[in-house]
Amino acid sequence: MEYGIIFAILSPLFSSIATIYQSAAVKIMNPIFVVSISGILGALILLFLIIISKEKINYRLIKANSKDIITTALLRNLAVAAIFAYGLSLTQGVKAIFFTKAEPYFVLFWHWIIRKEKIKSQHLLLLGVHAIGAILLSTGGLLQFGKAQTGDLLIIMAMFISGFSYIYASKIPKVLDPKISNAITMGLGGIILLPLALVLSQPSQFTEFTGWYYLLAYVILFSVISMTLWFASLKTVKSWIVSALRSLGPLAGLPFAWIVFGETLNTVQLVGGAIVVITSALIAREHFSRENSKQN
Repeated sequence: MEYGIIFAILSPLFSSIATIYQSAAVKIMNPIFVVSISGILGALILLFLIIISKEKINYRLIKANSKDIITTALLRNLAVAAIFAYGLSLTQGVKAIFFTKAEPYFVLFWHWIIRKEKIKSQHLLLLGVHAIGAILLSTGGLLQFGKAQTGDLLIIMAMFISGFSYIYASKIPKVLDPKISNAITMGLGGIILLPLALVLSQPSQFTEFTGWYYLLAYVILFSVISMTLWFASLKTVKSWIVSALRSLGPLAGLPFAWIVFGETLNTVQLVGGAIVVITSALIAREHFSRENSKQN
């Protein structure tokens, strides 16, 4: 059985639910603090699991791949995580789980820029339709630009950088265990951000029970489970397929946001969200078909 595809499907489901918890956490605690502490806690939990399972850590391989590890940590676990968290603090978590579905287009963009892969005209058409859906999702059909739209743009910017990070991140799990890959990159990003996180945080937030509950839920669902599955999927599945399958996330995130936090979207936003998911799914289907034809 190809477990890589299963991991690639499960990762965005956990990630979308985690995003709703993170959205709640960053509205109570400083976003940089949430990113830093979640990275450090997630790394510690994974290292504990690695130790009790008696898995060997190959320090020689870590050193040999240090460039890709550090680059991934700086891009994905520092820049992307910080920008995304600030965006979440300004907008709804339920919208964010749809905006993250722009990532496959950015992966294709960076492959075009760096690897000189051709972009088909139908991809550009899908991107245009996708952008219309994103605008409807963000504005609800109204001509407005406020705090929420600023947050939406920050999330899309984070996905732009995230698409670039696949070039480096996809190399790591091919030589290192996914849990080790995840622990190192998360921990490194969290530690680098820690001094800034402490400076920006108010003392009162350290005793905010609700904020810590949301943060810990996010750590377990995203830092420990979703990201480990993400690294595991990249070991055997092409990066654009892993990215495209993230369009499945709203299947779990949307009902969870409504049931647990009462977050809803109006009709226009739901239409926009549906357009975002459908265009991402069409990109995934085309690439799956292309891969199958190559194998046959």
